[in-house]
Amino acid sequence: PVFTGETVNLKCEIKYEWYKGTGSVMLQTSDHYTVNGDTLTIREVNESDQDQYWCKGQRDGRPKSSRLSSAVSLSVK
Repeated sequence: PVFTGETVNLKCEIKYEWYKGTGSVMLQTSDHYTVNGDTLTIREVNESDQDQYWCKGQRDGRPKSSRLSSAVSLSVK
């Protein structure tokens, strides 16, 4: 579990778009989230951050391809 107020780093093994929950809204860098390459950082975690997170990777080589990672469940206490 993660406790309220802590910072979480989630590592994306593919490459570089992060998503939260069941929707398809990509997380953007903000005061709360930082997306830096393959890592999503969530600052000052709170209960609303409890959800599933996943990343989408895209290979630019030939052939082009994209892939979704398995979801990671973040539990906040």
